[in-house]
Amino acid sequence: MVELGPQVKGGTDLGGRWLTPGFTDAGCLVGLLEVGAEGGSRDDNEDSDAIQPDARAWDGYNPQSEVVAVTRAAGITHALVHPATSRLVPGQAGLFRMVGRTPDEALVSGPAALVLCLGRAATGGKGPTSRMGVSMRLRELMHGIELPDDSDEKPRRRCRKGEPDAPEADEDLSPADRTWRQVRRGELPVLIKAERADDILAAIDLCAEWKLRGVLLGGAEAWMVVDELAAAGMPAFLGPLTVQPDSFEHPHARYDNAAILHAAGVPISFRTDSAHFSRGLSTSAGVAVAHGLPWEAAIAALTHGPSAALGGAPLGTLEPGGPASFFVTDGDPLQPRHAVRRMWIDGREVSLDNRQRRLFERYRELW
Repeated sequence: MVELGPQVKGGTDLGGRWLTPGFTDAGCLVGLLEVGAEGGSRDDNEDSDAIQPDARAWDGYNPQSEVVAVTRAAGITHALVHPATSRLVPGQAGLFRMVGRTPDEALVSGPAALVLCLGRAATGGKGPTSRMGVSMRLRELMHGIELPDDSDEKPRRRCRKGEPDAPEADEDLSPADRTWRQVRRGELPVLIKAERADDILAAIDLCAEWKLRGVLLGGAEAWMVVDELAAAGMPAFLGPLTVQPDSFEHPHARYDNAAILHAAGVPISFRTDSAHFSRGLSTSAGVAVAHGLPWEAAIAALTHGPSAALGGAPLGTLEPGGPASFFVTDGDPLQPRHAVRRMWIDGREVSLDNRQRRLFERYRELW
C-alpha cells in the first residue's frame, strides 16, 4: 500500500483514467522568467561575471509566477531550475516542487547541482571567446581549488535544507570557494551544458580528469559519441528534444537521439530549457517515442530519471513511504489530447487552475 497524505482518499474510482508518477523537467527556467520581452520580469540571467558559482536559482525563483501554475497543470510536479546557460559558470541549480507560497516552501534541494557550460554557450558574460579559451579557463579553475588533507578536516556541520554537509573548516571560505570544494569532493554534481559532439567529449574528459560527478545537459549530438558516454557512465539530461540542426552548435541533431542513448545504456532524462514551454515536456517525450524510444523508457526519463542521476531523494515513484507526487489523466500522459484531471504533490492535492484555463473559460463563447 502506498503511504499517501491525509487528502489522498483510498478506493477512489478513477473511471478508467491513468495514475502516473509526477513528471520532472530536468532543466528549465520556470519561476525565473515571466515575460520574455520585459526585463523587469526576468531573473534567469545574472550578467555581472562569466564565472559565478555562488549565483543561486532559488534566490530569483518566484513561486507565485503564472508559469508555475501552467507547468503544474501539464503533469509536472517538480522542476530542476537553473540559471540561463549563457556563460562559463552560470550558477547553481535548485530542485523545486511546483507548489508553495515561498521559495523555501517550494525548494526541495538547493543546490542540486552547479552548472558549467562548454561550446559557444560558455563565451557570454565577458568570458572566454573560443573553445580553446573555455578549456583553458576551466583547467585554471579546477587547478586552483585547494582540498585539505582528510586528516586535517574538522567534524562536518549541517547545511541548509538540501545542501551537502560540509566540514566546519569550509566555514572560513567564501561561498564561491565552498561551492568549488564541494564540486571537487564529488559532493555536488555538475550539469555540463554541451551540444556538439566534441564538446560532449570534452565534458567526459573534464569529469574523468578531475573526478567530477558530471551530468550532460542538452546533448543534441550525443548520439555521435554514445559509446564514450556509456563507457563513462555519464547521465544525460536531453533537451529540448525537438531541437533541429539549425545551429553550428548542433548541425547533426536528430529526433532518435534519446532512443540511441537508451539502447546503449546511457541513463537519460528530459528537459525543456524553457519557462513557458515546460508544459510541453510530455509531448516532446512523445516525439522521442515516435522515433524509437520505448514508451516505458520515456516514462522513466520523465519520472525518476532526474533524481536518480542527481543522487537526491527519490522522486517520480509510487511505492511505500514515497513522496506520493502523482497525477490523474484521461489516458496515455504522453498524448497531448489526454488532459491532467487531478494532481497530488507530497501527498496533498493541489489546484490545477491557471491563467490560461481561466482565459479559455472566459472567451470560449464569443458573441
